[in-house]
Amino acid sequence: MQTKQVFAWASYDLANTIFSALFVTFFFPFYIKNFLHGNEFQIGLVFGTSMLLVALVVPVLGAISDKLKRRMPFIIFFTIVCCIFTLLVAFSGLYAALLFGLVANFCYHAALTMYHALLPRVSTSDKIGKVSGIGVAMGYIGTIISLIIAYPILRKIGWETLQGTKAMLITTAILFLLFSLIIFFFIRERKYTKTNLIKSHIINSLKDVKNTFTKLKAQKGLIPFLVSLLFYNDAINAIIIFLFLFGRDTIGLDVQNFFFVYALFAATSALGAFFSGIIVDRIGAKRVLISAGLLWVIVIILLLKLTNLTNFIVIGSIGGIALGMTATASRPKLIELVPRENVGEYFGFFELTDKFSGVLGPVIFGYLVVSYSYSVALLSLIVFFVMGLLFLYNVPNTKEKNTPVY
Repeated sequence: MQTKQVFAWASYDLANTIFSALFVTFFFPFYIKNFLHGNEFQIGLVFGTSMLLVALVVPVLGAISDKLKRRMPFIIFFTIVCCIFTLLVAFSGLYAALLFGLVANFCYHAALTMYHALLPRVSTSDKIGKVSGIGVAMGYIGTIISLIIAYPILRKIGWETLQGTKAMLITTAILFLLFSLIIFFFIRERKYTKTNLIKSHIINSLKDVKNTFTKLKAQKGLIPFLVSLLFYNDAINAIIIFLFLFGRDTIGLDVQNFFFVYALFAATSALGAFFSGIIVDRIGAKRVLISAGLLWVIVIILLLKLTNLTNFIVIGSIGGIALGMTATASRPKLIELVPRENVGEYFGFFELTDKFSGVLGPVIFGYLVVSYSYSVALLSLIVFFVMGLLFLYNVPNTKEKNTPVY
């Protein structure tokens, strides 16, 4: 395990979490609802549709990257396109902004798929939990950095003004691209000698995806693990997307106070990620994921009783720990269950599960909010976590020691 390569890899967690925090959780939903007069259901449809598209594409992308033994060209391309469309959102009306937001979120998650598949490249199996935890922790440090940079800009332009919100969308694109330059320039991959990529590798990759589908049952515990993540991430995606709008609707939370809440959320996520990464290497990812699921149920119950900002801060901190645990343990668990030579392809299916959860969670949550209330929508999340725990119970708690895949 090379320290410089680990740092370069983990720096992209820092970069992409800036997009997740400022675009997904903060300013895209706020921009759509407050200034373009959209609603929660439209916001849910944007994220749901973009993730459905990713779910259909990423297994093929993963298979192609396995054939090429290259992840970085995909990461670079999708990151740059994501930043371009994030900028375009700031200068658009409702329907154009919804479309551009869909494309930006699609590219963000497509790049993330390739990034996850780099993990076994920079670590050995006995250190994967630790390295994954470092990456997730770096991500939440990135969130804090983005909030620190955003604070003086919003203080000068205006916390809840149209100009301030547009400035934040532009800032998101710039910061995401700037911090991504580290992984762009410092992750080394074997050079690939070009052959007939279009005709050969894409066709062969489609065949590999088909073969992988038929082999899923042969990987003991893989299907219940993926289904468990489907339910977990259904709920988590909905929480992340609608957390600010929920606080605004329930206790009148403003942008400035939510900055403070989200900074604590990010800080506790970083701590949860780092320490759970160490624990994963000692007791296994399954036990950490079970603990995280139970903690999420507690968070939802507490949110149902939310009455003031102080409560929101405490609940957000607990949720941050649960998020860090979930994110850290998921990647090592997948790597435990699949053949190392096809890890990129299986990470494609890992992302497919995550993106299908991104289809269901935000759309169902947004629909329930518009049709009923936030309380009803939150109750649906408990069901998702309980189902995830039930499927996780059938996943073996195994650990293997392997060398990196190059």
